[in-house]
Amino acid sequence: MTKTSNKTTRSKHISLDFRRGTRLGKYRIEKSLGQGGSCEVWQARDTVEGIWVALKIPNIVNGLRNNDQLLREIRLISKLRHPHIMPVRNADIINGHAVLATELSVKTLDDCSRPMSVKKIISIIAQVLDGLAYAHRHRLVHCDVTPGNIFLFPDGKAALGDFGIGQRVVGRMKTVDDFGTPGYVSPEQAYGKPTFRSDCFAVALILYEYITGTLPRWPFSWPARGHARLRQKTSLSMVQFLKQALEIDPAKRFANAEQMLAALLQATPRKLQNGYIPKLKQADKVDWKQMRRNAFLRRYGRTLSLGQKCIDCGEPISEAMQICPWCSSERNRFDATTNFTHYCPDCHRGVLGEWPYCPWCHRGSFEPSSDKPTPNVRYNAHCRHCNGKMMRFMRYCPWCHRKANRPWQVKPLPEICCKCYWSVDSNYWNYCPWCRQSLL
Repeated sequence: MTKTSNKTTRSKHISLDFRRGTRLGKYRIEKSLGQGGSCEVWQARDTVEGIWVALKIPNIVNGLRNNDQLLREIRLISKLRHPHIMPVRNADIINGHAVLATELSVKTLDDCSRPMSVKKIISIIAQVLDGLAYAHRHRLVHCDVTPGNIFLFPDGKAALGDFGIGQRVVGRMKTVDDFGTPGYVSPEQAYGKPTFRSDCFAVALILYEYITGTLPRWPFSWPARGHARLRQKTSLSMVQFLKQALEIDPAKRFANAEQMLAALLQATPRKLQNGYIPKLKQADKVDWKQMRRNAFLRRYGRTLSLGQKCIDCGEPISEAMQICPWCSSERNRFDATTNFTHYCPDCHRGVLGEWPYCPWCHRGSFEPSSDKPTPNVRYNAHCRHCNGKMMRFMRYCPWCHRKANRPWQVKPLPEICCKCYWSVDSNYWNYCPWCRQSLL
C-alpha cells in the first residue's frame, strides 16, 4: 500500500463524480452496488488482470472522502486469510482516495428471501461461523455481522466481509462508539461493550430470521415470534441451540464462534448436513453435549438426586421425574437401578421399606417391610397433614398419601413452570419433568 502522512488521511482532492466508464487507477467503474454507513461499493473492471472486482471507497463527507475508517479496516483484515472471509485483492490510495478491491460476489444474504430453505441457511451460517471463528482466534471481533455483510458466490460458498467497525481484543475490550446495524446488535454491544459472544448473538438472529421469516426484537424474550415455525421446520436440538445462542445474559451464550459452530453441527440432523458445511478438524471436535451434561450435573446433581440416565437420550434424570425433561420419554423404569431399598410395582420407582405408600404415584400402597428407619436418608420437608418427613419433589406423602403441601420451588433451579409451578430450568430442559409441559 502507498505510504500516507501520519498527520492526516483525509483526501485533499474533491471527490470524483463516478459514472460508468470512469477510470480510477487501473479500475474502470461499471455500476454502483450500494452504500453503507462509511463507504460506497462499486462494480469495476480490473483492466490489468481482466477481472471484475468490488471496489470499496469512502463516502463523501463535506465534499471530501474521509479515508480513516477504510484504512483502519484494511489494516485489521490484511493478515486474515480464510476461505470464508472476503479476501482482499488489492488496497491502495489512488488520487488521494483509499480504495479496497475484493472479489465480486453474486449477491449478499440480504438479497435473498426470508424464510429460506433450512438446509441452505444452515450451510451459509456454518460457513460464516467458520470464518468468524478464524477471526476470533486472531482476537478480532467483527461487531457488524448482518445479512448485508454475508457475501454469496455461485459455487455455494459464503464469505463474511465488511470489518469496518471491527475491534481487535488486546486485554480488556474497549468501549466502541459504532453500535453496528440496528436489528442485529446484542444488548451489551448496544451499550458499547461488544465481545466474541456479541458476534455469536448476531449470527443466531440471522439464522432465526431466515428459518422463520421473523427477526427477533428487543427485549429478545423466549419464545420469540415465529417459534412455532422454528419447531415445525427443525428439531428440538436446533431449538435448544438457538435458545442458548439468543440468551440475554452473554455468560449463558457460546463463548466464541468456534464453540457455536461445533454446537450447530451437533444440533443439525444428518439429512441437513449434505450442503456446503465446513468439517471440524479432529483436534477441534468437542463433545458439547457432554460438556453441557457435566455442567448440569455439577449444578443440580445433589439437588435433584440425578443418579439415573434416560433410556432413550442418555441424559441424567432422577426417579422423582414423571418424564425425561430432555426428550419427554416415559419409558424409564428403575426396578433394577433404583438407589432405594425397594421399588413400587405400579410406577417402577424406588421406595423405602418403612413407607406404606409410594410418594411418586397415586396408586402405590403396600405393607411396610421394616419398622426401623433406613439410615443416612435425607429429608427436606414435612407433610402438613401428618408431619411425616418428605424428600424434594415427592408428589405424595409416603406416610399418609396426601398430596404435597405446595409446589416444590427449590434453589438453584431458576424458573417456575407455568403449569405446575414447580422449579425448572429451561436452559437445559425441553419439558417440565413434573407435569410434562413443554418449556420451549
